[in-house]
Amino acid sequence: MELPSLSARSPLLDISTLKPEFIKPQWATCPGYLDTVLSIFQRHNHPFILVSTLAMRWSGGNNSPQKEIDVLVRSSHLQALVDDIVGSGEWKVSRNYVDIKDWLLYDSMVNETPIRDVWLKACFLDPAFEYLRFWPEELYHLTVDCNKVEVPDVSIRNYVVLEEEYYRDPCQRFGPPLLRRYEECNIPLLPPIQQRAKIMRRDIPIFIPTIEDHINALLDQTREQRKSERRNGGDPEGQIRNYIRYLYLDWIPTRNWLLSTKIRERNLELMTQKLDKYQRKPIVQLDPITKKAYHIMPWERPIRPEFLHLAEQIIDSGPSYASCYPKFPNPDRSKAIVNFGKSTQDI
Repeated sequence: MELPSLSARSPLLDISTLKPEFIKPQWATCPGYLDTVLSIFQRHNHPFILVSTLAMRWSGGNNSPQKEIDVLVRSSHLQALVDDIVGSGEWKVSRNYVDIKDWLLYDSMVNETPIRDVWLKACFLDPAFEYLRFWPEELYHLTVDCNKVEVPDVSIRNYVVLEEEYYRDPCQRFGPPLLRRYEECNIPLLPPIQQRAKIMRRDIPIFIPTIEDHINALLDQTREQRKSERRNGGDPEGQIRNYIRYLYLDWIPTRNWLLSTKIRERNLELMTQKLDKYQRKPIVQLDPITKKAYHIMPWERPIRPEFLHLAEQIIDSGPSYASCYPKFPNPDRSKAIVNFGKSTQDI
């Protein structure tokens, strides 16, 4: 099932204005560096679905992009897709890049399972991403027929959450950046034209899995890795932690909602363990009266008028928030945790 495309509703994600005449000869990666790959996927009637780090940046996870684009592929289509992409002359079969460039990362990114994945290396100059990594469904524990959201490009300048139901605080004191907040501030999200994945093939959609399907796939991967004691070359546990961190899944109301509505029964115990184990760092703030620093959790912030928090949605949680806060009197720090776990209706 595909969810409604948000790219069609936001001017920040509009790709219809890209015109071939804007392409300059010195841009080595134009037309779009994935135009050929997308055409091949379309020819094989196979959707192009991002997973892992790049997908999470569209889902509220502030992950740092690496050198690869992770793509979910049906095992039955894997070899045919690889043959045609290599045959285009733009990509060649490669080993995992850390196998050669960084032995410190090798152990964590090598696929030790019997299920084959494929790495392709760009043959053109100055690629936005050097590698494509194709994940078979069985290795990623996610099917190509999963619930999906369409996105306008592979990469994004900053992270954003497109599924607004994961912004759980009704008082808007904390949460992942929403698309409408970027719109209100007119902050660009898509990369410059010379760094776009698709220009000539804007008719071919790019998808990400829904957050619900992605988290459950990562939990399935974690259980499988623990059972088999074999890594799949990804970082499912680290990505689950990032989802918890940036979607504030450890806030009790969100936690209860997530476990009751989004996590599959087979993963409930493991996700509960992950949430119990996660320890969020409190935010350091300066009391405007005493000039003393104190710690506070995001959900302990006072409820304020909307205009005071609009800009904050663009900034990652951390000390940088402090300068945006109004000068409220400092409550008794000995009672700083009194509201932890309560819904906003209880506060």
